[in-house]
Amino acid sequence: MSRVPSSTYRLQVRESFDLDAARELLAYLDELGVGWVYLSPILEAHPGSDHGYDVVDPTRVDPARGGAEALARLSAEAHRRGMGVLVDIVPNHVGVESPATNGWWWDVLKHGRDSRFARFFDVDWAAGRGRILLPVVGDDDQPDAGGPIANLRLVDGLLGYHDHRFPLAPGTAGDGDDAQAVHERQHYRLVSWRAADDELDYRRFFAVNSLAGVRVEDRDVFEASHVEIARWFRERLVDGLRVDHPDGLRHPAAYLDDLADLTGSAWVVVEKILEPGEDLPARWSTSGTTGYEVLAMVDRVLVDPAGASALGALDERLRGGVPPWPELVRASKRHVADTILHAEVRRIAREIAVELDVVPDRAWRRPVEEVLVELLAAFPVYRSYLPEGREHLRQAAGGDVGAEGFDQLLAV
Repeated sequence: MSRVPSSTYRLQVRESFDLDAARELLAYLDELGVGWVYLSPILEAHPGSDHGYDVVDPTRVDPARGGAEALARLSAEAHRRGMGVLVDIVPNHVGVESPATNGWWWDVLKHGRDSRFARFFDVDWAAGRGRILLPVVGDDDQPDAGGPIANLRLVDGLLGYHDHRFPLAPGTAGDGDDAQAVHERQHYRLVSWRAADDELDYRRFFAVNSLAGVRVEDRDVFEASHVEIARWFRERLVDGLRVDHPDGLRHPAAYLDDLADLTGSAWVVVEKILEPGEDLPARWSTSGTTGYEVLAMVDRVLVDPAGASALGALDERLRGGVPPWPELVRASKRHVADTILHAEVRRIAREIAVELDVVPDRAWRRPVEEVLVELLAAFPVYRSYLPEGREHLRQAAGGDVGAEGFDQLLAV
């Protein structure tokens, strides 16, 4: 078997199509001439998850997907046929939709900053005044910001809100306490779902509140979250990896170096979004991208350009005029930064305040946030890796950003 696949064939592994079911397809894939079988995420995911990107326990193969024994059986059969095994991994985040299913997250909610897993998550504790904000409260249950939460109750030693369950910090619930009083003593605070876009204090996957970012740049976190992946390569069960969303990581290049050490420089590709004309960073320890840029070209081959005029006219009639493409892109980026990702913009502003040793009051913060929104909207690539790629920052800053605080921002 080659260390580089001639081709891959992706299988979506889930409870209704587990690793043993995937193994039964290997004869057919072999007959097709497939080089490697490519498996969707197989680490333990949120119960009922069909996609597997909401991993709740990265230390074992998901029992619902067949478990470690089924992976071993699939690997043995693939290798017997001269086929490799490629697995999709998710280093950027874990699933926290149901806290009780994720031991790390549950422990942080229960013990706060004293949890041994507190540094596993990228939480801005100062912003939440020492508490993690959980945006789960519906409009009908908390009509006034900061007011009492309806449907909050104590259930079997836990804090309940509808079908949600949350842990209680030791010693915070006594006989006769009501749920609202107990809630005020926790290391977390339940808030309106609407607060997520402006106030969230933990890093997430884009705007998905149920996927919390993990700090794999910390060596202990990397090792804890990759213990099962390390076993795959130690026992030669898996031959390569597809890395989901490396741009969510603080230092993708360093992460890929660590991954190369762990896998013995196995064949690894990354889900990296490249703008037209942009190259993959040269120093990344990877064999390349998963091919979005190639698919964009394939799409153009498969679309008949003869329909462009008619479809363009229909679009213009339905929307009342279409702005030029660069204006549409910039306006769309600005809208996202001002709405669903505004909490992340505010966090960058807080980090700038720390670097400059200033008090981030509203008079300082507002213009800096405005500058950040304009910079993000004008950025020519999907992700920066400063100080590498400073030309992208200069290009973004070359436009008309026009808000106060720009000098402070460039000084960081």
